[in-house]
Amino acid sequence: MRKAGAIEKEFMVEKAAAGRPLVLMVDDDPDFQTIVRDWLKDSYEHIGLADGEELINEIDGLEPNLVILDVRMPGPDGFKLCEQIRSDRRFSHLPVLFLTGCKEDEDFMRNLSVGGTAYLTKPVTRKRLLSTVKDLLEKYS
Repeated sequence: MRKAGAIEKEFMVEKAAAGRPLVLMVDDDPDFQTIVRDWLKDSYEHIGLADGEELINEIDGLEPNLVILDVRMPGPDGFKLCEQIRSDRRFSHLPVLFLTGCKEDEDFMRNLSVGGTAYLTKPVTRKRLLSTVKDLLEKYS
């Protein structure tokens, strides 16, 4: 997984401003990040972060159009991150897609209680992910 350096972030944000939505993904699995980046690259800019601390530090400068969160990862989990996103008025309407291996009913219910916009479980197909991303961006842009 590529970590976004300052120059790469600036480049990606400029491209997003030019019409390509920016998808910010937080997942501690670098192989899965690579797969998702490859799926998104034709239509979206993608920045992958390895943990929640990076999201907390970077979201202000990136202004993403969509955030994809895993639930279980080092540092703050996806639920705590979603709560933090929702607590900031600037990002309160930002769509948050949980993309996780957690398939328990209580995880889905917690997604709803913290303000998640959509919830997909791994493994996910390319078609399903792209369809969900497109629908969320159309609905919330």
